[in-house]
Amino acid sequence: MKKQLVLIIFLLNTILLTAQTETKHTMEKWLKENNIPVLGLGVIENGKLQKIEVFGDIKPNEKAPYNTIFNVASITKTVTTVVALKLISQGKWTLDEPLYNYWIDPDIATNPNTKLITTRYVLTHQTGFPNWRRKNKLNFMFTPGTKCSYSGEGFEYLRLALEKKFGKTLNELATALIFEPLHMKDTQFIWNLKIDESRVADGFNKEGVAYETYKRKISNGADDLLTTIEDYGIFLTSVMQGEGLSKEVFKEMQSNQVVFDKKHFGLGFIRYNFKDGNYAISHSGGDKGVSAMMVMLPKTKKGVVIFTNADNGYKAYDKILTQYLGKYGEEIMEIEMGKKTNPEVKVSNEIRAYEPVNEKLYDDILKMDLDFFDAYNSCDLDKQANIYADNIEFFHDKGGYMTSKKDILNSTKKYICGKVKRELIKESVEVYPISDYGAVEIGFHKFINSQEPDAESIPFKFIMIWSNKSGEWKIKKVISLH
Repeated sequence: MKKQLVLIIFLLNTILLTAQTETKHTMEKWLKENNIPVLGLGVIENGKLQKIEVFGDIKPNEKAPYNTIFNVASITKTVTTVVALKLISQGKWTLDEPLYNYWIDPDIATNPNTKLITTRYVLTHQTGFPNWRRKNKLNFMFTPGTKCSYSGEGFEYLRLALEKKFGKTLNELATALIFEPLHMKDTQFIWNLKIDESRVADGFNKEGVAYETYKRKISNGADDLLTTIEDYGIFLTSVMQGEGLSKEVFKEMQSNQVVFDKKHFGLGFIRYNFKDGNYAISHSGGDKGVSAMMVMLPKTKKGVVIFTNADNGYKAYDKILTQYLGKYGEEIMEIEMGKKTNPEVKVSNEIRAYEPVNEKLYDDILKMDLDFFDAYNSCDLDKQANIYADNIEFFHDKGGYMTSKKDILNSTKKYICGKVKRELIKESVEVYPISDYGAVEIGFHKFINSQEPDAESIPFKFIMIWSNKSGEWKIKKVISLH
């Protein structure tokens, strides 16, 4: 009987080991097909980090170790968040105290909005700042606390305020409050002597070509944290239990603070509300050569950590979330995609922030846009006619298609003049050069109708194709979406 039992155990272990080997082989084959050199996976069950797996090669023909170090891009914000929340829980920091008491950026020193920025507004992306400052200058897009717009600059503002208040770098604060207590020996905001560079996963583009590795020397509150699956998994289990956080702060962190697309922000984390009343706390990260995501379900004590070193890494989210989180993983992907899962479509909060390809072209197009719509708002039909190309095409998703410049101007005179004014949302504008032709402008604008003064002005998307012949710019196509 004893021999039979030993044999059964041996056979079960052999079957299990074979299945695991086949799964690992399948995963690594899939990674190669998608130009994802390394993928790290952490699985949390019953509030504990139960599984750590790292697939792929960190160097050619060199398997990635279980303690591979990843850059996790915007997931950095979750650690900055917990630093602030722990200080708040200790009574050393305040959620709703204006940050200008500790830090004022010189770019906005005279702007009254500066006095409205709080830690809560940073953690819920309501500062009014763009994601990143443009031309090295910080500005407000809206009054703090009135809207939600994702912003890395907000977290940098919080970092600087914390560092001024406590006289320590963010890395030093995080080390004392998080890294050392949790024995996160491979986690840093900066590259220093503690980083074992032989274990760092270099980033790769969609074609499998390596990017140059950026070695940050100054902490950034929003980006570039270096960590491992084990370290970050341990951090998440600590956050899941609310360790070091007061009951009130822990509750606020997980609550629906502000609507963000089809989900909400809590404090520093995205919250997904599921159909059955359960919820998830999550964050993702995406930079050049980085695609990462973490999800935890506080009620069921489950969670998943996914780190990759590739632009294509997001393609793994669907497979992993649905495998380990079941219907909740499916709902997350459905919320992000707007439909059932499609691994070829990247989740919305992983889309990289726009950066002008050509700064001069961007400025020129923006100036021409404003010149044209000054004429539009003042009903200067001659100026509008001069800027429109003779073969102008106008597409309107409600009004249809027009190709006559005369008809377009007559329609403007009849329905717009003295009644409607257009306001450009400058921060939304994107400009892309079209070689040997001109440029395409994409953005959002609002229309104020004097005939309906109480009507809400909602931003609408537009696309304009500008042609350039011998230095003369004309609007060739307009696509207006409502």
